[in-house]
This record gives sequence, C-alpha cells and structure tokens, in this order.
Amino acid sequence: MTKKSEVRIAGFDCAEEVHQVVLLDVEGKVEREMEIINRRDHMEEGLAELLLLLPEGTKLVVVLESRRSHGKIVSEVADQLGCEVWVVNSMALNHYRSVEGQPHKTDPWDAFLAARMAYDEKLACRVAEEKTQEERVLTRLTRFHEQVIKTRTQHIARLRANLLELAPEVLHSSWKGPKPNSKAIVYLLQRWPAFEGMEKARLGTIEKILHKCRYGSKAPGIAKSLRDMARRIGIVGAERAAIAMEINHLINQIATCDRLLHDLKAQIGEKVEAHEIGLKLLEVPGVGVITAGVVIGELLPIARHANEGQCATYAGLTPLSRQTGKGKNKRRIARGVNKRVLRALYTSAVAAIKVSAIDNAYFEKKIRDYSGHPKPTVAAFIALARKRHQVIYRLMTTTESYDKEKLITSHLARVEMARAVAA
Repeated sequence: MTKKSEVRIAGFDCAEEVHQVVLLDVEGKVEREMEIINRRDHMEEGLAELLLLLPEGTKLVVVLESRRSHGKIVSEVADQLGCEVWVVNSMALNHYRSVEGQPHKTDPWDAFLAARMAYDEKLACRVAEEKTQEERVLTRLTRFHEQVIKTRTQHIARLRANLLELAPEVLHSSWKGPKPNSKAIVYLLQRWPAFEGMEKARLGTIEKILHKCRYGSKAPGIAKSLRDMARRIGIVGAERAAIAMEINHLINQIATCDRLLHDLKAQIGEKVEAHEIGLKLLEVPGVGVITAGVVIGELLPIARHANEGQCATYAGLTPLSRQTGKGKNKRRIARGVNKRVLRALYTSAVAAIKVSAIDNAYFEKKIRDYSGHPKPTVAAFIALARKRHQVIYRLMTTTESYDKEKLITSHLARVEMARAVAA
C-alpha cells in the first residue's frame, strides 16, 4: 500500500440487501458511515460519493471479506472506478473483534474493524488477487466438485447407518461383496430397495448386475452371498418399507452426485487442457485435472505477486501454526491458508509416490527423518508436497516445462553429495 497520507480506507460489511460502509480519515478514525443497497447502480453512486469526498490525488482502498458472493458487485465496481481492493481474513476479523472487546457483532463495527485492519497493515489483510475469466471458471467448478463430494459422503454415511440396522455384515471388513460406497451397491439397491425381494431373486439376475461392475468370475459366489444376506434380514412390514423409502432416496441422491462428478471432471479437464499452465501441470507425476484446476483457480493468482515462500505459506505447506499460551498442544493451521490448495497438493503428493521414483525416494527419506514424530507419514507427505510446490511454482511463474531428466540428475547429485559428507 502507498503512504497513508495518499490513501483513504473504506471498510465494507457486505450483506444480501444492504452493505454497511465506514470511511476512515488519515488518522484511522471514522469520517463517514453510510449504507449502500446491493445493486450495481447504487454501488456506483455510493463509491462515487466516497471518491468525491477525497482530496485530489488520493486513492480509495476498499476492504471486504471476499470478492465472491456478497462482495462480488463491490469488488467489480471498485475495480472499474480505479479503487484498490483488499481482502481481510474472516477468522482474523473475528479474533480482532474479540481483542477490541466488542460484546456484540454489529455491521458498522465489522466494517470499521475491516478498515482498521487494513490501516494497521500488519494484520491479516492482503491485496485481492485478480483472476482471469478462465481462473474464475475453474475456481467455481473445482469448489462445486468439492461440495458434491462432501454431499455424496454425507449420503453414504446415512446409507451405512441404514445398512447397519438392515444387514450389518455388509459393513464388516471380512465382507467380500460390494461396499456401501461402490457402484454395485447402488445398482443393487436401485433394483431391490432395502434388499426387499432379493431373497427370492434368481442368482443369474444378481450376477448380471455384478457383471456391469466387472466382478468377472467372482460374480456367482458374491451373488449367492448377497441372496443369503437378504434372507437373513429380520426387519419386515411397515418398518422395512420405511427403510426402503429412505434408502431409495439416498441411492437416487448418490447416483445424481456420481453423474455430477463425472460431468464436472470432464468440464474441468477441458478447461485445464485448454490452459497453457494447465498442460504443464498435467506433466507432473501425481497431478490430475482436479488438482491442476485447483492450482490454476486458487494458487496461480497468488503466485503472480508473491514469492515461492509466500505462495507456500498461502498453500499451508510451511511450518506455521497458531498456538495460544494456555494450550501447549493445541496447534491449529495458520490464518490465511487456503485449505483447498493444501488438500489438493497433499493428495497429489500421496498419488505421486506410486508413479514417481524420485518422489517416493524423497518420501522414504522424510519418513526416516521424522522417526519419533507423532504422525511421521503425514509430516513426510507435507514435506514432499512442499518440495513439489517448488516445481509447481516454477511452472506457474516461468516458461519452463516439467523436465524429468533434469530432476533425476539433480536428485542423483544430492545423493552423491550426501554420501560424500557421510564418508
């Protein structure tokens, strides 16, 4: 940010209908409070009114919690009028409110606190990243993909709860048949809700459904196990019908989620493959279209104006934590971390050790280094994700492409150096 005498800060507390706005003077005190209706024309008038209050040559800094959702129109109009847009972390804002001793949450007070956090500059504020249309599309698609996965997981949990009452052996670790989260169980329960009627079904009919899921030569034995399981179910009558109704609803929801996930993956893959950096990311072992989409939509805008260390901190891969003086063992992730990026890079590291000898060697080394750690495997995967982030950052910020031979040569040189030092 430029000198405080050359800027004025306006904090926004955005809502569905009306935004509360607080303009600070050069000393950080309230100069003007106003309400702006959440419509583009009213927003243009309101920001223009604030700009007219400023001395000539003074820049207006708009501070809000997010460019998306409630703050979308605010950020778009602010960009059009040449204002600088800053984003304040919501968790940090809540903490700052409690530090200031405000007993009740009020919209004008939140707007003032957001502006003060940008005024102090040392608190959890940063310049809002500018995203291209392709990046915004990938952000929406990957976030929706994550939401669908969470929804499907919730439906699977409810399905497991019903199966636990209906046929608990399906959940046993020794069960050789379809698992509750498999496509086979979806097909079977679509045909026989609550397995009602399966006890009288022909084995050939059950086998046909299993063959759709490529059970092959195992289908006859599993079909017999399924029919025997259905015959052991003791719930009958109206209760069985009620369970069948709920299971039928859950199965339909799970099937809808599966179709959505398939379509979303196809769309994300199309966008990633059409992106210059996306093609480079897909060459990295362990990086698929979903991970590449998250990196392009969430991390690339940050990488444009941040160094590798700052980018890694935003991704949650640096050893930063929040810890209170009272709780010695209660560490939490640092504020400002994008957990979507962290999750994507972590799962990418997990996948990489299966297909990349270099990544697997580094992972094994870190497992030895973290011997005695409470969670050595997790720590080793985070260390591997941090190492891989350096490569991903270079791919995002330079014209370089992924060079496997160069990485192998570098890895062998480090191994030889380590042997020489040990000798």
